[in-house]
Parts: sequence; structure tokens; C-alpha cells
Amino acid sequence: MNDASIIEMLWERDERAISEIKDSYEKLCFHIAGGILSKHEDMEECINSAYLDVWKSIPPNRPASLKNYLCRLVKNCAINIIKYNTAEKRSPDMAVSLDELSECIPDGRSIEDKVDTEQLSAAISSFLRTQPEKYRKVFVRRYWYSESVEEIGSFFGMNEKTVATYLFRTRKKLKEYLRKEGFINE
Repeated sequence: MNDASIIEMLWERDERAISEIKDSYEKLCFHIAGGILSKHEDMEECINSAYLDVWKSIPPNRPASLKNYLCRLVKNCAINIIKYNTAEKRSPDMAVSLDELSECIPDGRSIEDKVDTEQLSAAISSFLRTQPEKYRKVFVRRYWYSESVEEIGSFFGMNEKTVATYLFRTRKKLKEYLRKEGFINE
């Protein structure tokens, strides 16, 4: 079943929509949650919470991409579980991943003062579309799926230093792009 049909089922409050979402995206959800969380129980809790959030938020929301919408809910939920479970201590991989990005993305408070978060997301997406495919895929695997440098290197058949170089160069270009677009004032 396609996303548009599932969204229609959600608008009609047909509970079968959740089963269809599970059939279509459960493996992807576990991949995303597993990149952030280590316990299977936490992953299940996160994914079930995301399914509930989809049910509660559609309607009134009508996402252009159910897949992207669900992935964002799963990732946000996983991050919230990490924060809750560890308070000050985050997963080392997740902390490193977020610290790397903090160099080129301004903190949330300054964004909210100047521009909507959706505009920042659109700007980052626009930037990534201009990057070579391999750089873009490495960046997304690291910062969206929270994969380690080792996992990315293994997937692409690259050594870890090459992956780290790709990430460094892409972050540097992203920072410059966001500066030109007015998201960063330095």
C-alpha cells in the first residue's frame, strides 16, 4: 500500500493504517532507533510511541512524505529516550555525532529568534542536494541514522579516515552555506 492511501486511512480514522505503517516501515524504524538506542525494549517503546504520534497527529497534519514524517518521529523519540534514561550522559556515538554538527548549525534559541526550524531543515536539504552523491549519503548516514564512522566506512568500503574527511568537508561547506543564507551570524 502506498503512503497516500495510508494517510487517507489515517484521515478516516481507520485503525488498519497502523498495521500498514508497520508492514511498510517497521524495519526502517528499527534501523533508525537502533542507531541511537542500545536496548531492544527501548527501541520497541520508541517505535510504538512513534506509531501513536502518527495516529494522534494525522489529522490535522497531512505530511508530504509519510516515510520522512515517521522517521523524524522515531528519531526524536529515540533522542528523548536517551535523554531520559541517561540524563547528563548520552550515548558516546550520539554525543559525538551531535557535537560534530554543532559546529555548523546554530543553537536552537537563536534559530527560533530568527527563523522557523522548518526553514533551517529546508536549507540543509537544499544544501545536501548540491553535494556529490557519496558525500551526501555519508552525511545522512552519520547525522540522520546516527551510524558510526566505522559502520559507514564498512558500508561504503572506505577507511575511517576517508569517512571522517568526507564528514569534515561537508560540515565545513554546510557551515559556509548556512552563513551565506543568513542562518549563522559570525
